Amino acid sequence: MAFAETVAETFNIKNEEYQEILQFAKSTENNLANHDNHLAINSKSQYDESKGKRLYADGIKGSISVLRVTSVKTYFIRYFGKQELFLNGQILSPNIIKVIRQGSSIKNSRIIPIYYSDIISHFLSKTSDEKIEFTANNIEYKFSSGKKGLYDFTFKEESGRLVGIMGGSGSGKSTLLNVLNGNYPPSSGEIKINGIGLYENPKLLEGVIGFVPQDDLLIEELSVFENLYYNGKLCFGNYEDDKLVELVNQVLFSIGLFEAKDLKVGNPLSKTISGGQRKRLNIALELIREPSILFVDEPTSGLSSNDSEIIMDLLKVLALKGKLIFVVIHQPSSEIYKMFDQLIILDVGGYPIYKGDPVDAVVYFKKLINHINANESECETCGNVNPEQIFNIIDMKVVDEYGELTGNRKVSPLEWNKHYQKLIDPQPNENKEQKIPDSIFKIPNFLKQFGVFFVRDIKSKLTNTQYMIITLFEAPLLAGILAFFMKYLETNYLRHELEYSFHNSDNLPQYLFISVIVALFIGLTTSSEEIIGNLKILQREKFLNLSKGSYLFSKIGIMFLISAIQTVFYVLVGNYILGIHGLFFAHWMILFSTSCFANLLGLNISSSFNSVKVIYILIPICIIPQLLFSGIIVPFDKLHPYFSSKSEVPTIGNVMASRWAYEALTVVQFKDNEYEKRFFEFDKKMSFANWKKDQWESNLDTKLTNFYRISQKENAIHTEIDKTKRDGQIIINEVRKEMKNFNSSDLYSDQEVEKLLMTIKNNNMEKKDYLALHNYLTSIRDYYMKQYNIASNSKDEILIHETDPDTTFVRKLRALKKENTISSKEYRSFKNLMSFLKKYKFQKFKNNYNNHSLEDFVTNSNSLSFITEDETSLIQKSDPIYLDPVNHKYFGAHFYSPSKYFLNYKFDTFSANLIVIWLMTIFLTITLYFDVLRKILEFNTPKR
Repeated sequence: MAFAETVAETFNIKNEEYQEILQFAKSTENNLANHDNHLAINSKSQYDESKGKRLYADGIKGSISVLRVTSVKTYFIRYFGKQELFLNGQILSPNIIKVIRQGSSIKNSRIIPIYYSDIISHFLSKTSDEKIEFTANNIEYKFSSGKKGLYDFTFKEESGRLVGIMGGSGSGKSTLLNVLNGNYPPSSGEIKINGIGLYENPKLLEGVIGFVPQDDLLIEELSVFENLYYNGKLCFGNYEDDKLVELVNQVLFSIGLFEAKDLKVGNPLSKTISGGQRKRLNIALELIREPSILFVDEPTSGLSSNDSEIIMDLLKVLALKGKLIFVVIHQPSSEIYKMFDQLIILDVGGYPIYKGDPVDAVVYFKKLINHINANESECETCGNVNPEQIFNIIDMKVVDEYGELTGNRKVSPLEWNKHYQKLIDPQPNENKEQKIPDSIFKIPNFLKQFGVFFVRDIKSKLTNTQYMIITLFEAPLLAGILAFFMKYLETNYLRHELEYSFHNSDNLPQYLFISVIVALFIGLTTSSEEIIGNLKILQREKFLNLSKGSYLFSKIGIMFLISAIQTVFYVLVGNYILGIHGLFFAHWMILFSTSCFANLLGLNISSSFNSVKVIYILIPICIIPQLLFSGIIVPFDKLHPYFSSKSEVPTIGNVMASRWAYEALTVVQFKDNEYEKRFFEFDKKMSFANWKKDQWESNLDTKLTNFYRISQKENAIHTEIDKTKRDGQIIINEVRKEMKNFNSSDLYSDQEVEKLLMTIKNNNMEKKDYLALHNYLTSIRDYYMKQYNIASNSKDEILIHETDPDTTFVRKLRALKKENTISSKEYRSFKNLMSFLKKYKFQKFKNNYNNHSLEDFVTNSNSLSFITEDETSLIQKSDPIYLDPVNHKYFGAHFYSPSKYFLNYKFDTFSANLIVIWLMTIFLTITLYFDVLRKILEFNTPKR
């Protein structure tokens, strides 16, 4: 005793604990210890609960005393009796103190086995007041192809147990886990938790189930603390920040990560925390909200034996505290294997072949094949269990006549399943409705979730230095490169040097077009990995019933913010180098809107495909049509006849954002610059009048002459007759359109003109009718000539106003001349000088804002085709920038149109095209939210 007391004192064993150990060693069956760290195991029908904890074991003779030594988490047992009992397959001698370890069991042919978990649960019963009853009755699961992934399976588990799920590759372990946790609805059968159907009433079970998948759910750019903190923000909408920080620190301390809380998580290739720490942090993401049932998929995969034991010990402690934990595991060590309270084994194809105690599984399979020493479940010397021998038995191969192993199994999965149904005989379980344990889990509202997602994503991006550098400098760098190389310099032979003039810059249209493509490309590449990189995290957050909309809109908001910054830098740099004055907001708004469209296109692709390689293959497929059908690479009237159109932009062009963006850029640059906006309305009237008097009237007069000539010809051939009919119909349609707007002729009334047109329709035109119509067309030409002159004079008035030297200075000159202070010659010289200076200033003003190359594009001046026709009308090809669209519905118009109509309301092209781009963006937002592209792909993917 003196020696024992010396040891206790030397090793700082508390006196209270020393006395408990002493009492346990000295006690007899009639004098059992009575305290919280003691448990009595017996079969007495009458037992005084005031004497301490008791575990009832029917059939046991005598009593077993168990002592828990709290400081070292060790359990000792001592048997008082004469019955032959076996501890882990070895005789438990009376009065001998033994250590009972993880996975141990006490057995006898006449008693129900007593397992380690049964004993340990009594000591930890006070730490949890929640009770969970989980039942699965006759559940089966079929894949979409119709193939079964899980066969008829029934079992029941309660809180406080650690359940292992094992099986070979393709045995359906993960399928079973997903069926049990609510991810895969079973094809048949039912799953209930405390009497509530998991799939019938999922809302009632919110917060009860937690799921830790095998894959990493960590945001690599954030620290250990931030990962857990932002996850907590999404789980506890009712917690203040201080309270949440305290909770996060407690969880980190409990899982041994408090010292590493400020370390960046990093990725597996660039580690800052170990693999074991990553696994613990993944589990902590679920533990923080304290679910009553936890499903964990392969928690030890890729970890060292030491890390694996730490993880499993953490899960075991949680189970002992009252949680029900299901773990899919592969090749566990003996120590880990013995931690499980129950084991489920599946065979290839989803056949259940065992359900029961893990250590007993060895004996079960040994007996089925008449193995020698079938009753031995573990090593007699070291007490280790080898789980591999179970799978060696399950996968035993047939031996051929040469003694070589074949590929055929001795016992098929179906045969093992028949043994299971016969020997284990699982019966459907009742699941009475009872109170669901209270959960601290409370998801925040939509706006709070949006804020958490937004801040979390922004922080993760800000910590990624390479990402930030590329994101911020990509756009201005591209703008600088493009603008520098496209800045056309001319040789000034007087000064013998190169100089730049915005007016003479030949590459401005190309620069505007490439800017649109850059906006599309940057927007697409920036967003194309946003969702696919978070698919696993997104799946977990969907499991938590978090708002999908708040996540998606936070992503969209961040992408739009990035696009806004990128396009601001792009426009600033590019416009500065090329000397584009004014219109900054218009250029930025168009490129920003285009980039936002590309963002949504990229997010749709990112959410619909599961491979980054596929996504980057798709980016050119998305960009090339935007190039081809933009209207600048190939004119819309030069496309394949099935898709081309002479009068307006065809449908294939209208569905391309590049077409709307490029047209908006060119039209606003030409029409709304400081110079052109002063004269645009006059130029527009002059252009239309010029086309009417020179092209329209001339073409109709020629058709009228040909019509009259062929109609008088008796032996006209079929081709001539057909052309004459078409020409006649064009004349009728064009004149009626002219009359519908207003009768521009002062020679004939509408009724008289209609009578003349009927002679064409009825093919009974006489010479007087021909001459009358000819005179009518001539009068229209004269009218538009007057209109041209009026607009031209109005424009000249502005030019005169801008260059007229009759200013205050000139008036003073006149006064001086009257006073004979200066001579007439001096007066004229001063006046001419002022006129020259103002004209020079005005020309310089024009050169700063007007670009001749862009003017050639939007006026189609490089083409010799001023007019064309279809079957029913004449089509103006010259000066499209000055021509309002004929179609007054749905924004239909020719390319470079200065305006658009929608339901007879007129919009300028800048506003109309922006509206269309944003409508496209909204459409892609809807398809993103409802996963339209993914559903289409899944529908068209062959099922296996």
